[in-house]
Amino acid sequence: MPSVSRASLIRGVLSLFAGAAALSSIAVAAFAEEPMLLRYGDPGPVDASIHTDLVAPWSEKVNKESGGTLSIKVFAGYTLVNMLNTLDRVTNGVADFAFCILGPVSSQFPKTLVATLPFEAENAHEAGLALQRLYDKGVIADEWKKVKPIGFGVFANLSYHTIPPVKTQADLKGLKISVQGRISSETLQALGGTPISLPINEVYESLQRGMVVGSGIGWPAAVSFKLTDLAHNHVQASLGGEAAIMIMNNQTYAKLSGKAKQAIDANIETPYTNWFNKVIDDTERDNIAIAQKMGNQTIYKLPPDELAKWKKQVEPVIAAWEKRTPDGAHVLAAFRKEIAAIRSGS
Repeated sequence: MPSVSRASLIRGVLSLFAGAAALSSIAVAAFAEEPMLLRYGDPGPVDASIHTDLVAPWSEKVNKESGGTLSIKVFAGYTLVNMLNTLDRVTNGVADFAFCILGPVSSQFPKTLVATLPFEAENAHEAGLALQRLYDKGVIADEWKKVKPIGFGVFANLSYHTIPPVKTQADLKGLKISVQGRISSETLQALGGTPISLPINEVYESLQRGMVVGSGIGWPAAVSFKLTDLAHNHVQASLGGEAAIMIMNNQTYAKLSGKAKQAIDANIETPYTNWFNKVIDDTERDNIAIAQKMGNQTIYKLPPDELAKWKKQVEPVIAAWEKRTPDGAHVLAAFRKEIAAIRSGS
């Protein structure tokens, strides 16, 4: 057997070390290039427009623009969050993003609820954009320290979808109608109805069982949650709204850098808010059209004299909100100013 010189042996060992080092570098580089996985909780139905037209395409857009640095995965339905725990789940980092209905946690956001007052906004675009501007200007920013709001949505034009027909305030007297938050509850009470607080996913069964005879909710939810199967009468009016905020974990946002941060920053706040509320307004129009084509639905618009009565009846609701809300008068005035500016095109 031929002998191996000491020098050859050393060169062989060094080659092995060099090869191992090269492989290690490749492995580290590959690991470094793994995209950052972010979890987006969307508690609504997978076929709802908020999922198909907003959350899913927004996530795909951000992933693409991040250049492979982000991988946002959407968890639809109750797999990651539900309608009641989205704020806690994002605050605690269980989810990095979530679609958060404010109703269940409305007591923590009294100023933000300005957008849900009855007869203040006529569509989602103006209500949501006005909220975004109030946040940007610091008017409501103090309420948003636990999480980062990345888009403000308002399911404006809250309407009453009922089994018995409602055409006057007198028709509402004593009717048990589901509501999502404090202001919608107070509004219904002021008009003579009986509010029953229920998460939207429980309303259909409650209608079936006779626990309620209607729901105070926006049109997107009325059709998405199939309430029109049971409630065939609809009062078309701007009876307030339900705020829904796209939120992000603060620590997740703080960890972003480079292309990942650029992709997120380019697609949140005003751009996301406008997209969000366009989907809501488009869905409202589409769902009203769907209901009209069903043939067994009655959509009733309050005549001017009856509308004036309803507006007068809910004035104490607005006054009560203004009184109990910190700096309420200023917040309401600022909101109305933004609404006027948006309507004028600025």
